[in-house]
Amino acid sequence: MLIKDRINSIFDVFSRRRPISGQQNRPDVIPERLRNRILLLYRDVISGRWSQWGGGEDHTIVFWEQMHNSLVHLHGSPWLSDVGTMRRENYNNFNIYIEDSLKFLMNCDTDDFFDFIELSFKLDIAWRAIQDKKQFVDAVNEIFRIEHTRYQLTPYVEELEESHPGVPGRAIKIIAYPKIICAEDEIVHREAVLPALSALSAPHFKSANTELREAMDEYRKGQYGDCLTKCGSAFESVLKVLCKRNQWSFSEQATAAPLLRIVIDNSSLDSFFEQPLLLIATIRNRLSSSHGAGSNPRFVQRHIAQYAVSSTAAAMVLLVNEVDTVS
Repeated sequence: MLIKDRINSIFDVFSRRRPISGQQNRPDVIPERLRNRILLLYRDVISGRWSQWGGGEDHTIVFWEQMHNSLVHLHGSPWLSDVGTMRRENYNNFNIYIEDSLKFLMNCDTDDFFDFIELSFKLDIAWRAIQDKKQFVDAVNEIFRIEHTRYQLTPYVEELEESHPGVPGRAIKIIAYPKIICAEDEIVHREAVLPALSALSAPHFKSANTELREAMDEYRKGQYGDCLTKCGSAFESVLKVLCKRNQWSFSEQATAAPLLRIVIDNSSLDSFFEQPLLLIATIRNRLSSSHGAGSNPRFVQRHIAQYAVSSTAAAMVLLVNEVDTVS
């Protein structure tokens, strides 16, 4: 991984996706018991105490060394608490990374604690310390459920990379790491976005897949106008791929309306599907940041962006399943 990409990965966390526009947007204060339970889960898994996940090996020192390194980069300080400040003479003692990190995590804000959870999946040691990634995500979500919080971790999203000549087998590539989202967002993600990402998992939909993920990222950051823009772009990308793969003549400069008409005319869908599907592009054109607002600034509300994401994802699933039949 390039150094630039590593830095970007560290800064792609919960606190930096949250819109900074007042106290009302801060996440709920999580109970101390929830914080303790999650830290105990990490202790047992990375130490190998729960061997079905950790494989019996103790990865504690390496995990906390890498976690501490990520957190100090994120916060722009060589120490996270007064532990490091008081014990500089033990700088090379790995235990100080554990003590400094744990003292910080026991007292930090909710969004900083959520950053820790998301960063844990991106550490180099994670693939060894957390061997069964799905079970671990499920376990964290179970703790959230037990504590009656409105937060959930999204699952890993992975795909098989294309095989290369002379190289046996196909490697698994991580497309998206788990992220913490609110429960209502989790419903949208599970019921709409995940099926769409599955439908767009083929290599020829790579651009549309990326654009839909970017739309979700803008939604989570509270950039709802940009979310609508990315939804429209993803929808148009899918339409162009479908036309190209089925060898239906179209202009590369064509917008959603003529592209959708071509797809529907060449499918078994009735013509009345055109208007509801075209609403995705209409919302983008009328409300998003893709066109100048002139003297009337546009303020897109959260529920409008949520509707756009779920509608775009559902439309993609419908059209891909309907006409992406080229082998």
